[in-house]
Amino acid sequence: MRISTNEFLLGSLNDLLTQQQNVNQLNREIATGQTMLAASDNPGGADEAIGLANQIGTLNYDSANGDAATQTLQSGVSTLQQVTNLLTQLRQTATSAANGTNSQANRQADVNSAQALLQQLVQLANTQGPNGGYLFSGSKSNAPAFSTLPSGQVVFNGDSSVNEVEIAPSLNVASTISGQGVFTNIPAGADGVAVSASGGNTGTAYALAGGVTNLSQVTAASLAGTQYDISFSGSGSNLAYQVTSGTGTPGSAGYNASSGVVASGSYAAGSDITFGGIDVQVTGAPAAGDSFAVRPGTTTSLFQTVQNLVAALGMQQGGTGQAALAQQALQNVLANINGAQTSILSAQATLGSNLAEIQSVQTETSTQSADANTVMSNLQSANLPQVLANYSESVTALQAAEAAFAKVQNLTLFQYLVP
Repeated sequence: MRISTNEFLLGSLNDLLTQQQNVNQLNREIATGQTMLAASDNPGGADEAIGLANQIGTLNYDSANGDAATQTLQSGVSTLQQVTNLLTQLRQTATSAANGTNSQANRQADVNSAQALLQQLVQLANTQGPNGGYLFSGSKSNAPAFSTLPSGQVVFNGDSSVNEVEIAPSLNVASTISGQGVFTNIPAGADGVAVSASGGNTGTAYALAGGVTNLSQVTAASLAGTQYDISFSGSGSNLAYQVTSGTGTPGSAGYNASSGVVASGSYAAGSDITFGGIDVQVTGAPAAGDSFAVRPGTTTSLFQTVQNLVAALGMQQGGTGQAALAQQALQNVLANINGAQTSILSAQATLGSNLAEIQSVQTETSTQSADANTVMSNLQSANLPQVLANYSESVTALQAAEAAFAKVQNLTLFQYLVP
């Protein structure tokens, strides 16, 4: 095979350029600390790096969502704790009034305090989270959850939905809770059974639901809209009671005792009256003609409960019947506060559960992100000691190649020809 001087020179030049390119590559790796400066440097590695970058981006996005949701949930928990503190103040006021330890002047002071607490309650129910959204408006978080009508009634403007955020692929968690079911739609009375006294009662008795003895009966009555009327007749040892059931409000013209008498008997002071899966406790001495309405499945709002407390504190207590009616109103308020407390605790438990889920997921997300970043670093980062060693060797080789090329370039017979 014949090799010309030109071919020999071209081969040496190509080798020289390759080594120069290698030195330049190593120099860039030293300067940047990266081994993969272009996809062409390592196509397989570049493809893996793109996948890792997408994974890290998704993890960072979900982590940021989790952080934002955590702040919102913590704000909700804090707000509900303030509501709990407010309920404690309301309970103390109602209990003090029910015990008859307050003077008329003190009761007026309590009225003013309860009205101020009502305003605070509306403000808490309209609390905005860190992102400016209203915490208890459901999915309508761009508007206040509650507003007060000219009549004084507080109405809910949101919906029953919640705002959710993605905290992991295909995993969403609610960052808010609807005020419906927290501040409104609260079971009234005891276990959702409310008792009210007729305004015409003259005895010293008030009545409360003592509990539910048959849940299925009470549920059926609630779904059917059934209400009960307990009425008393006779006097002294001959005092008797009669319970009728029907629809409509007992004692009103619209009440229809469609089921007739469901229970009756002699009444002894301090004894309970049981019917339809409901136990009713009567305290004091009813008078002939006194009656109580019993309504299963009744709901109320926390705002209405405070307004009822204000009304109860302002009731006249001059006569025996008036004092009993005021006591009935106060006892109903206390029962409703208990129901509201249960509702608030349930909401706090829901928010706390969501917080725990986010924290658990974020721990796993943090681990996955750290692992992915480690793999990415190992894939892209240069081993500087090794790169420096390779660079030194390559520079030496390049210098040797340049020297050899210079000598080969001078190997020509023309330099020996004498003109």
